[in-house]
This record gives sequence, structure tokens and C-alpha cells, in this order.
Amino acid sequence: MQAGRLDLRATFRKRGPGEVGSLPGRGSYIDDFTVAAEWRQLSGKAVAEAGALTDAIEGTLVVRDTPRTRALTVAHRVVVLGREMAIDTVPPSDRSGWLFLRCRQTRGSA
Repeated sequence: MQAGRLDLRATFRKRGPGEVGSLPGRGSYIDDFTVAAEWRQLSGKAVAEAGALTDAIEGTLVVRDTPRTRALTVAHRVVVLGREMAIDTVPPSDRSGWLFLRCRQTRGSA
């Protein structure tokens, strides 16, 4: 993959501190860091096979493999193309230089 394909900005978000007296990590999401990324939308056929043609927007977010992106978990959220998405999978680093994160946004979420 060429670095020139990373034409989008992806902002990763994590849970912020909650209200006083609440459990840690139960607050709303706050911005953590931003990186260059590429979005690969699942094809219509793949989305239909997943049973989510009208329910979700799914795809793969490609980012550089760095210590910071390697620390991502499914507890994080990502904002890309103006949509906040859940991260479904964070595969272990294969040291290729790239991470391929499976992400989705259900139509009901904002």
C-alpha cells in the first residue's frame, strides 16, 4: 500500500472521566489522537451477506502501525468521513507497517 492512499483523517476517541463518584472510563467519548487513514467500504454484496444492508455502514480502516495505533482496542471509537464508528476488530500487528481495523456504524447511532 502506498502512503499516498492515506487521504483521510481519522480521529480516535476514548472514554473520558465520568462524573464524580462514577466508575472510571464511564464518561462520554473524548478525542484521543488523529492519524492519516484510508477507508475501504465493504461492497454492497459483502454488506448484504452480512445481513446489514440497511442497518449499518461497514468497512476497513487502514492506518500506519505505530505504538499509538497498536494500543487501540474495541473500546475506542473512530470518527472518519464525519461518522463516529465502533471498532469491531483490532488484529495483532503483523509488522507489515499497516493495521487493518474493521469498523461499523449503525444507522441509528450518531
